[in-house]
Amino acid sequence: AYNPGTDQLYVGSVEWCATFSLSEEVRFLPGQMYLGGTLRPDATYGGRVTGIDASDGSVRWSYESERPVVGALMTTSGDLVFVGELTGDLVVFHAETGDELYRFHTGGPIGGGVVTYTVDGQQYVAVSSGDPSILNWRLGHTGSPTVLIFALP
Repeated sequence: AYNPGTDQLYVGSVEWCATFSLSEEVRFLPGQMYLGGTLRPDATYGGRVTGIDASDGSVRWSYESERPVVGALMTTSGDLVFVGELTGDLVVFHAETGDELYRFHTGGPIGGGVVTYTVDGQQYVAVSSGDPSILNWRLGHTGSPTVLIFALP
């Protein structure tokens, strides 16, 4: 997400390594994940949200998440950055400083984006939570598919 007011790009990332090994016998089966070999993911993983200066590429702030950050980030003209975490938390940061302003647990992992819209002059933020992917990111409990809508003051 880009905020022209702060001249920053906000990026979520996956910090998770894995070892890929090529199979001796290549066997493609329609409808199944095909990698041409085996995948052995590391046991530890995480994610990050980073505020990057769009003019020079320097990192202005960074937040470390205990899970990969796979959903899209959203920023507002009110200098807020919204991000959904696979922990199930919707987190709001101050766009300039990266200070955490608000955190709400949604009951399930968030793997999609956050959107904002206005109705009759009132601004709302919507986010969906629940099972984010076929990989399940080793979460165990995926929560019920839910759409949450927040009104901004």
